[in-house]
Amino acid sequence: MAVSEVRDTADNITSRLDNALDRYVLILLALALAALTLGGVGTPASVGPVGALLCAVGCAQRRAEADLWAVFPMVVYLLAGGVATYRVYGTITEGYVFAHAVLLAIYLLMACLEEEELLLLRRLAALWAAGVAAAGVLQYIVRSLMGSTGRLGGILQNPNALGIFLTVGYFTLQDCLPEAEEAGLLPKILRRAEPVILTALALTLSMGSFLAMAAGILAMLIRQRRRSTWKETFFFACRLLARASLGIGLGIMMYFTARHARIPWLCLVMLGYLLALAAQWETLERFLRTYRSAAAVIAGGGALVAAAAIAIRPSAIATFAERIKMMADGLSYIPDHLLLGLGPYQWRLYNLEGGGKYFNTWHIHNFLIHIAVELGIVAALALLAVIFRHFWKTGAPVAAAFLVHGMIDTGFFYLGITAMALVAAGEPRKGGRKLKGPAVRLLFAALFVLFLYCALYGRFHE
Repeated sequence: MAVSEVRDTADNITSRLDNALDRYVLILLALALAALTLGGVGTPASVGPVGALLCAVGCAQRRAEADLWAVFPMVVYLLAGGVATYRVYGTITEGYVFAHAVLLAIYLLMACLEEEELLLLRRLAALWAAGVAAAGVLQYIVRSLMGSTGRLGGILQNPNALGIFLTVGYFTLQDCLPEAEEAGLLPKILRRAEPVILTALALTLSMGSFLAMAAGILAMLIRQRRRSTWKETFFFACRLLARASLGIGLGIMMYFTARHARIPWLCLVMLGYLLALAAQWETLERFLRTYRSAAAVIAGGGALVAAAAIAIRPSAIATFAERIKMMADGLSYIPDHLLLGLGPYQWRLYNLEGGGKYFNTWHIHNFLIHIAVELGIVAALALLAVIFRHFWKTGAPVAAAFLVHGMIDTGFFYLGITAMALVAAGEPRKGGRKLKGPAVRLLFAALFVLFLYCALYGRFHE
């Protein structure tokens, strides 16, 4: 019997390994997402090897089903941005355009996956967001106990960037949540990840991310209304807002306790509560479905949570007003540099020498204006075409949240955030056209040369 059990265990491990190897593209994309998140805005040395590896795998694919109405504008954006970059620096490896080419590689590799594999990829992306959130909560508690308090920046080292990353992760999770009867470790973790992500999001106190979350929730409700009655949509909203109020409210309390009340050890008690909440999250969902009035009352508490967040960080209003001025400053450069723009990372220098208010940041807090200013109107229109194409097809909540945040902050330039949004909302097979092997390999080969050059450039020049 013992020998038989060992043999069965070995056969099971071998079967799982073979299954994993069959999905090597999926696994590589998940690892690339994690690597890009850790790499921030990206450098040739960090993006080059990741992109080259993705494209090397892509060259081995025999087919893809990609939406050319999304691929073509992405190519135009990269070409226009490359010209603008080369005009200023004499190379394409400066700035950020070379890094954005990895997004095209990811999209093309997603086009090589089946629908089932795309769903699993999104679940792995949601799992990564949950892991980042859990690590962030633990980091916040440890630092609070050591006497260092402040907004949570996590592995992105920036509260606003972490905020929109977790917001994108939250809606990624909502769109790929497994059913209650679905067995397995991954579904079990994902069904309990929501409160952890919400708590970590609250600790960032990123008002732009909260606004983006509101936009995403609105998109979810619009989608739900198309599938059900007004009454069912209302109670769906109550359950959704009730869960959000509990998770975000816990994070707000944890922040207030550590930073304002100066009782950091209470965070350990709240951590225990968070663990209990996560363990019983499915029970809470059943409670909210059964007792609709309770769901409505808890959802109404979201107003108190929002008021508490604003009270803790009142400077957010002044920050928003400054960003409006920043956008206006950027728009003033477009008429004189309409076609090729100022060049990547040149707006800051123009702003410094302009004699007006100096904003001391590399990016205008509106990605469409920033792209128009630095890369020119062609690149901006191409990017706008990609956005329009997506919303014409799906209008996913995660895309709505990401877009709204991009209008008031700089999350677009963090590769891990944009890659997460692409994985969550990209639908290459929907409206896609089947590409034969030679065409697929040609696209990947061209990108492979670019990334190999970037990797070598980063190796010898950074």
